[in-house]
Amino acid sequence: MKQGFLGYGSALLATIIWSGNFVAARAVAALIPPWQCNFWRWLVALIVILPFAWKGLGKDWSAIRREWRYLSFMAILGVTLMNTLIYKAGQTTASLNMALLVPTAPIVILVFSRVLYGEPITARRLAGVLLVLAGVGLLVSRGDLATLTGLHFASGDVWALGGAICFGLYSLFMRRRPRELSALGFNVATFALGLLFSLPFTAAEACLLPLPKLEPAVIISIIYTGVGCSFVSFWLWTLAVDRIGPVKAGIVYYSLPVFAAVGSFLILGERVTGAQLAGGSLVIGGILAATWPHRGATAEQGEKEHGDET
Repeated sequence: MKQGFLGYGSALLATIIWSGNFVAARAVAALIPPWQCNFWRWLVALIVILPFAWKGLGKDWSAIRREWRYLSFMAILGVTLMNTLIYKAGQTTASLNMALLVPTAPIVILVFSRVLYGEPITARRLAGVLLVLAGVGLLVSRGDLATLTGLHFASGDVWALGGAICFGLYSLFMRRRPRELSALGFNVATFALGLLFSLPFTAAEACLLPLPKLEPAVIISIIYTGVGCSFVSFWLWTLAVDRIGPVKAGIVYYSLPVFAAVGSFLILGERVTGAQLAGGSLVIGGILAATWPHRGATAEQGEKEHGDET
C-alpha cells in the first residue's frame, strides 16, 4: 500500500509539473526553434542531475555499458524526440488539437502492455479510460461538442501525435530498466545520450535558422523545463513506473489537461468555465475508477509483481 501511494503520488506530481510545459512552450514558440529549445532544456537537466548522481555512477557504470543499446533507445524516445516533436507541433497546431492528442500516450501504454506483456484490460479499467476520455473531450471543447466534430488536423497534429507516442513507448519500456541501474543513473545516461543524438540536428538548425532571442521568457522557460519538467519530473516518473507500472502511471497522466487549465487560469488569467470544471471532475473520477484497488486484487497484483521481479 505504501509503495502504491508513493507511485501514484510521484506520477501525479510529475504530471502537475509537466502541465506547466504547455504554458512555457506557448511563451517561447516564436523566440527559439524546437531542436534548440529541446537541446538547452536537457543540457540544463543534465547539469542539475550530475551532482546528485555522481557518487552512484561508479556502481551504475557497468550496467550502463552493458545496456547501452536499451539506454540509447530510451534516450531517443524520451529526450531526443518527444519534446522536440511537441515544440515543432506548437508552431502550427491549435491548442485544442494539442490537448486532444495528449491522452493518446496512456492509450499507447494500455494497448502495447496488452500486446507485449499480456496485461489484461479489465472492464473497470476500460470504463475508467472511457470516462477520462469523455472528461477530456468536455474539457477541451468547453462543452460545445460541435467543436470536436469540426476539427481539421494539420501537419502539426502529426508531430504532436508522434510526441505522445514517444512518451507512451518510453513509459512502457521503462519497466525493462535493469534493477541494478539506479533511477538517477538511468536518467543521467538517457539525458547524456539523448543530447548526443540531438546534437547534429541542433547544430544544423542553428546554421539554417536565426539564433534564439535571449529574452527573459526564453531563459525562464529553459530553466523551468530543464529543472522541473526534465530533471524532477522524469525522476518522479521513473519512481512511479517502478512502483505501480506504466499502465497505472499512464492513467494518472490523463489528469494533465486539468492541471494545464489551472495553470492557464493562475498564470495567464484565463477564465475557468463550468464545462472545464465538469470535464475535470470526469477526468479525476475516471482515474480513480481505473486505478483504485479493489478487494482481492491487491494480493493478486502483489504476487504477479513479485513473479515479474524474479
